[in-house]
Amino acid sequence: MASEHTIQPNRLVRKCALLFALALFGYPIIGNAISLLQMDSRLLSVPFRIIVALFSLWIIVTTRRLHVDRVRQAMLLIWCLYSVRLIHDWLLTPLEGADYALQFFVATSVLPAIALMKGRAYDQRSFALRGFVVASLGSIISILALRFGGGDTQDLTSSSGRLSLTALDPVTLGNLAVSATLCAMPLWSRCTNVSKIAMAAVVCGLLLCLLLTGSKGPALALLACIGLYAMRRGKMLRFAILVLPVSLWLVTSASSPLAERLAAAGEDESTTDRIVVLTDSIDQIASAPLIGSAFVELNSGFYPHDVFVEASMALGVPVGLLFAGLVLFGLVKALKELKGPNYLLPMLYIQGVLAAAISGSLFGSTLLWVTLAILPMQRKPARNAGRARAGNSAALLPAPNA
Repeated sequence: MASEHTIQPNRLVRKCALLFALALFGYPIIGNAISLLQMDSRLLSVPFRIIVALFSLWIIVTTRRLHVDRVRQAMLLIWCLYSVRLIHDWLLTPLEGADYALQFFVATSVLPAIALMKGRAYDQRSFALRGFVVASLGSIISILALRFGGGDTQDLTSSSGRLSLTALDPVTLGNLAVSATLCAMPLWSRCTNVSKIAMAAVVCGLLLCLLLTGSKGPALALLACIGLYAMRRGKMLRFAILVLPVSLWLVTSASSPLAERLAAAGEDESTTDRIVVLTDSIDQIASAPLIGSAFVELNSGFYPHDVFVEASMALGVPVGLLFAGLVLFGLVKALKELKGPNYLLPMLYIQGVLAAAISGSLFGSTLLWVTLAILPMQRKPARNAGRARAGNSAALLPAPNA
C-alpha cells in the first residue's frame, strides 16, 4: 500500500514537469526543425501546440478537483475577458491575427496553467531538470544551425549579425537561453563533478547564444533574476565577483551584437518603432478607457510590446489595473520565495514579467501566465509540510480552500 501511494504522486510530478517544460520551452525545438527543414511552419507548430493542449486536457481530466483561491479567480476572470476580446476581434471586427492569438493563448497558456493548478504536484528538481534539457536543446541547436549554415535564417541575421532563424526571432532565443540558465541553478548543488563540468559547458553555450542574439531584454532579465536571488540570499559578494565581470564582458566585447546594440541604443530602429507603437497605444486607450478597443494597436496592427499597456488597451483601464495588481502581487510573493529552497519558479516568474513588459504580448506571455498560476499564493505557510519533506520535493501549490 505504501508503494502505491508514493508511485502515483511521482508519476503526476513527472507528467506535470514534462508539461511545464514543453509548454514553456518546447516550441523553439520545433522552430529549429522548421528552419532546418525549410518548411511551412504550420506543418509542425500547429501539431505541437495541439499535443501540448491535449496533454494539458489529459492532466485536467485525470486529476483532482480544481481549487481556486481569490488570486486565481482574478486570473481566470482576466483570461475569460481577454478570450472574449479575441473572439470579438476575430469574428466581429475582424482583425488579422485574432484567431491565431486566441488559439495560441488557449493552447499554450490557459490549458497548461489550469492543468498544473489542478495537478498541484511540484518538485523543483524534476521541473528544473526537464526545463533545462528542453530549453538547452533549443538554444544549442540554434547555434549549430547558424554555425554550419543549415538553417533558413531571417534577414536580420545577415544585416545585423544577430542570431535568428526563420521561425525563431532573437528575443525568443535570448529568453530561452536565460530560462535554461536559471533552470541549471537548482541542479548544480546535487550534481557530481563530471556532471558539473558538462553542465558548465552547456551554460557557456547558453551564454554564447544570448550573446549572439544581441537581445537587450533577456540580458537584463538574466542580470535582474540572479541579482535579486543574490540579494535575497545574502550572496551579493559572490554576485559581484562572478556575475558582474561576465556581464561587463557581454556588453563590452567588440565582436558582440549585444554590445553593438547597447552602444547604438538611441539609433536602434526597432526601439524607435516600439516607441511609436507604444505612444499610439496610449492614445488608443484614451479613446476607449472603460472596455478597451482591440487586442492590437490599430494604426500599425501590432501589439504594443508591453502587457500592462496592452491590458488597458484591449480590456479597458479597470481590468488593466486588476492585471497590474495581480502581477505585482505575484512579484511580492516571488521575492519572498527567493529566500526559500524553491526559488526556480520565482526567478522564472520575474523573467516572465520583465520579458512581457519589454517585448511581450498578453496572448504570448506563456512564461508569465504559467509561473504565476503555480506560484505559491497562500498567505499562511503550511505548518508541517515544509518540515516533513526533505530537500526541494515540496508541494508548492496551496492547500484546497475550505
